[in-house]
Amino acid sequence: MCRDDDGRTLAIEHTLIEPFAGEKYDAARFMKTLATLENHPSLVQPGCVFLASQPVGSIRAGINWQDIPKELLKQLPGILATVPEPGSTVVIHGTDWNLILHVSKLRVTPTDPGKFLTARDYPGDPGPDLIIGALKKKLPKLAACAADRKILLLEKDAVAGTIESQFEQLPDAPEIKALLAGIDEIWSVNTAGLDSEGVIFTDRIMPTDRDRTLCSSLNVLTEELWRASS
Repeated sequence: MCRDDDGRTLAIEHTLIEPFAGEKYDAARFMKTLATLENHPSLVQPGCVFLASQPVGSIRAGINWQDIPKELLKQLPGILATVPEPGSTVVIHGTDWNLILHVSKLRVTPTDPGKFLTARDYPGDPGPDLIIGALKKKLPKLAACAADRKILLLEKDAVAGTIESQFEQLPDAPEIKALLAGIDEIWSVNTAGLDSEGVIFTDRIMPTDRDRTLCSSLNVLTEELWRASS
């Protein structure tokens, strides 16, 4: 709750929206396995850029996470040496697991030191379900506040997907309309670049007039504010 010098009040509620269901859970496993090998010396070849990506949900429960990078380092150097351009799908076989990797290959100048990059395959837009769940959880409390203006912030801290695309798929249903009627504005807040660049991007998505001048970014390190022109 905020109050300005003129006594006007503002209520703000915030929640995190994943790019797909279970993204945080899957990211934790990815960061402990394939991602630990990014630009590993054993996997970097001069003159080549590799991107190894795995499907979401690849690391199932019950697998010892520490075994996966070790096995990848045993098998991948030989595999990478035979991968054609622009790439191919390979399977890494462990003792009690298999890991499918989509390996892209790009030849660059022979003097380039090369790179080995890692990623996950984006499973696609999840539809409106994650947004609907957030609205049902957050809006009744926000609507009940005694404030002159009420704003919901939907944060996305991952590169994949957009909150805007999920929000646009909300059904034209009485239940949704009733939830939205109790507040004034909804903003998307993209913090995917906060840790690396110190930048936050914002965009108002309700009311749905799509006023592009409300798209803005804030550099929290320099306090520089940018706003789109009309």
